[in-house]
Amino acid sequence: MKNKLDYIKIFFLSLFLFVFLINGYTPIKYIGLSGAVLFYLIDLFLNFDKIKKIYIEYYQDEKTLFILFSFILISIIISIIFSFSNSLPSWKEFRVEFLNIFLFMLVSLSVEKKELLKNILFIATICAFVFDVFKFAYEYIKINPKLDFSIRLERIAAVYFDILIPFVFISLFLIKNKIFKLLLSIIFLFGLFELFLIGARGAWGTVFIEIFLIAVVLSLKFNYKKMFIYLGIVFILLIMGGYLIYKNSYLIQTKIHQGLNPNGRDKIVETRLPIFLKHSNLFIGVGGPDNYQYNRFLNFYHAPKKYGVQEGNNFHYWSDEPFLLQIFYKEGILGLIAFLAFSIVFIFKLYKNLNLFTLAILVSFVGYYFVRGLAEGRNFKYLIFYFMLYLIFKEKDENSLRIS
Repeated sequence: MKNKLDYIKIFFLSLFLFVFLINGYTPIKYIGLSGAVLFYLIDLFLNFDKIKKIYIEYYQDEKTLFILFSFILISIIISIIFSFSNSLPSWKEFRVEFLNIFLFMLVSLSVEKKELLKNILFIATICAFVFDVFKFAYEYIKINPKLDFSIRLERIAAVYFDILIPFVFISLFLIKNKIFKLLLSIIFLFGLFELFLIGARGAWGTVFIEIFLIAVVLSLKFNYKKMFIYLGIVFILLIMGGYLIYKNSYLIQTKIHQGLNPNGRDKIVETRLPIFLKHSNLFIGVGGPDNYQYNRFLNFYHAPKKYGVQEGNNFHYWSDEPFLLQIFYKEGILGLIAFLAFSIVFIFKLYKNLNLFTLAILVSFVGYYFVRGLAEGRNFKYLIFYFMLYLIFKEKDENSLRIS
């Protein structure tokens, strides 16, 4: 019975993860999560001692990371309790941000058949990228049937590509079947082509750095001698595709000509940072993890009404500061220290337990939070996503993940 429960939980977990990594289809995501939690509770009732033992083993093996992650949650909770204004909207956002993915992590770590879980979650992650590529292409063609490349692809695609591209790139070295590998390679390149159409310079730079980091580690750590030949082919195709779009897209020409222009983000920091330094609680921040307290605070202290939109009597300020600065604003020095401490130890642990999949987690984590995060706000829920994947995939080598 317990093996059957594991199979059922893995099915629902893979369904949740797939929808978690695509844009939309929220009801299906909740079906996956609800099913996983339901059969988890049944398993917990029937096999409490077994699951308790699994949890203890995870905690004892990675005690430092669990403690540091708890500090991040505590810092956010403290910032909400002592938030600048009404804390109810922040509590609602905290639930949305953490509850679903935390339950996903809780159920995933209870699965005893870890090798099967690894393979299914790996496949779900790659399938999510494939689905995203086709979905965003379909929506782009639907609104732009003449394929005018000056029209921007939906910007939300950049978030999923930042996260998923390292996993897909690594998967090309894990898949043995040549037909699957060829098809995924074509979809991968098509996804990079779509990335150009988003017109987000931060996403371009992030993905370029992610691919380059993987290539360097693969060639040095895993002795992939032909890595830079493959990388050269990818970049040649990217340059050709990028040039094609550039010649036929006013949007891309504009973005290229902007170069490293911060596009107003420097003004956002210059006009708002002094207000936070003067009036906010520097230790615990104004309250997070959403932007509700951020906007209430800036409206109360009459920050310059630039880079945002008027909403009734209040101005909605765009929070385009670097992610670390946003943590400082919302969760204060306490939250910033907690996040940096966790990140430093997490990166060290990922590198120490390096296999092909933990390499993908490492590069995706760094790209999402510390490369793209230099110019964009980031989402804390993916922190749990990365942490859970590390706990599941750090053991053994990548050979257990190969797909024939």
